[in-house]
Amino acid sequence: MGLAIPSIVWYVLFFIVPIGYIVAYSFGRKDSSLLLPVDMSNLSLDSYREVFDETFFTVFKATIKIAIYATLLCLLIGFPVAYFLAFKVKDRWRGILLALVIVPSFTSFLIRTLAWRIPLAPEGTLSDWLQDWGLRDSPIGLLETRGAVQLALVYNYLGFMILPMFVALDRIQAGLREASKDLGADRISTFTGVTLPLAGPGTAAGVLLTFIPMCGDYVTATVLGGAKGNMIGAMIASQFSAAQNWPRGSAMAVLMILAVLLVLAAAALVLFGAKLLLRLVRPAIDNVRRAKNQRWMAEARMYIQKPPVQATTSHTGDKIAMSVWSVIVLAFLFIPIMLVVLHSFNGGGSFSIWSGRLTTEWWFGKGSPGGGLDSPVGLFFGDSVFTNAIRFAAIVLAGWGLPRVLRVFRVPVSATVTRWAGSIAFVVAFVVVGLNTEWYASFFRQLGIGDALRNSFLAAFGATIIAVVIGGLAGVALARRPGWWAKVFLAVVFLILVTPEIMDAIALAGWMQKLGGPFTTDVGPVGFGLIRLWVGQSLYSSAVVTLIVRARLAGLDESLEEAAADLGAPPRRAFRQITLPLISSALVAGALLSFTLCLDNTIISALISGADSTFPVALLGATRSTIKPFWGVGAVVLFMVTLASLWFVFQVLKRSGDSSSQIAATLAGG
Repeated sequence: MGLAIPSIVWYVLFFIVPIGYIVAYSFGRKDSSLLLPVDMSNLSLDSYREVFDETFFTVFKATIKIAIYATLLCLLIGFPVAYFLAFKVKDRWRGILLALVIVPSFTSFLIRTLAWRIPLAPEGTLSDWLQDWGLRDSPIGLLETRGAVQLALVYNYLGFMILPMFVALDRIQAGLREASKDLGADRISTFTGVTLPLAGPGTAAGVLLTFIPMCGDYVTATVLGGAKGNMIGAMIASQFSAAQNWPRGSAMAVLMILAVLLVLAAAALVLFGAKLLLRLVRPAIDNVRRAKNQRWMAEARMYIQKPPVQATTSHTGDKIAMSVWSVIVLAFLFIPIMLVVLHSFNGGGSFSIWSGRLTTEWWFGKGSPGGGLDSPVGLFFGDSVFTNAIRFAAIVLAGWGLPRVLRVFRVPVSATVTRWAGSIAFVVAFVVVGLNTEWYASFFRQLGIGDALRNSFLAAFGATIIAVVIGGLAGVALARRPGWWAKVFLAVVFLILVTPEIMDAIALAGWMQKLGGPFTTDVGPVGFGLIRLWVGQSLYSSAVVTLIVRARLAGLDESLEEAAADLGAPPRRAFRQITLPLISSALVAGALLSFTLCLDNTIISALISGADSTFPVALLGATRSTIKPFWGVGAVVLFMVTLASLWFVFQVLKRSGDSSSQIAATLAGG
């Protein structure tokens, strides 16, 4: 338990206590004269009374309805894909298809949401096509409606529904399904009696990972909803930022959490009732199916010379149908990302409206002294980028090729060095090129976007270090020293994972203001906004690292560590020389995933970052006016960084002996 103490202190200080203060603030009164505008001297229920108005209930009901519909759609769309990947795809193709599911899900949430402004815009290409083909007489009006929010929510959370369901289905032993068929059960009976119940935990995890964040979604409603598609998350955020009415916003947040819990409880009761009803009627259903099978066997004996081929045809037809459906879903996941890449080369002055011509000016354009859309200034300095790219590629190729050249000349080089040479060279090239060229100070021409991108990387880097340290220690403690505390600690970890991010954000905003010190004053060259980002972004990512390390270490034999102890090695030495190498791949994978998740963070960053704006926060602010294509350039840069991080995760786990299914399980938290 000692190894988990840093995580326990961290979660109590920055999760449990802040959430408790939000509950307390809901009983206070607004006082704009205070730095933290809440008067706690006279507690009352006035904030809850003020909340119960027609506007709140309208938005509240709409939010719950949208979240329920979106969750059901994700379940209906995603289950066939997960089933196809688990049972119908060969191993050599499974990794590729899983990557196609994972990559869009781990790219920037805000960028994926913003991309839907392109096809949904009334003046956009899709609207023009529909009118040219005669399918519509007027431009489409989906943008800034609930329909746009519904569509984007399904798209953004679909991957998080597919991944845990695939992991659960993939872990079903083939012998169980075969035994069901050998005992006379048909395909439907096997599916409902064996496959579906065993997939229950993965389905439940997918529902939790989609429904709860949807209820607190702030980004989708802000970017696509407008007045017609407003959601409760955006309304809560406005109470804390624009209205400065913290008690009312806190009351809204508490009611949102209670409503989410009630919906989940109602769903659990419905599911329990359905299981009970199925258990009661199953004998009758089995009798009907048994009689049907007996008639079929009798007919088969009568026509023994003409063996039926219906089953094979049905199997083939099902596989083809699921293959087509999976291709459609994967295309759906990648279309917005491809539109972002295309529109980063848009020749016009708007990111959403396609001009009909390509240009690289938004990437490397020099612009004119007068500026303006006719002479756009690119995000990067072209000459320095090309020079740095050549230098970077030369270092990577030299590092990758040197061990192989030495082995050709029979110079002894270990296989481990050869295997990791490319990855090490990549890191060395990044450091060397950066230090030699001071890219962090002069890499970007557009200072506003450049500063935001730098802040994003700095915030993600610091939060990742915190997440790896406390998450790694907690994962080891859970795997090797479980006890009464482990269940409580895991409950807190899962609560962090499923709590709506808007709740975490507003809780941390008030708590950090109350703490003061480094959270309100710069510490040397480090701004207090950056310190806030390190703390806020580390909560979710440290929980992910904890689950990854725990899952990795739980599957490894403890005999090596016990042998080290028997040979007299003290605990610290055994940890350093035995345990740490065993979990090194999990730590690297967790660090890269943490870095990716922190780069994407929008809601927490928007409410606690202060003056140190990150790229998602700056982009969210830019959505209030015409978005220029150079924002698409920045989005593509983040997408490439995310893609590289996921590739490193795959390589690290693959070289540690994991299959594609095990890698998917790691990304799903074990």
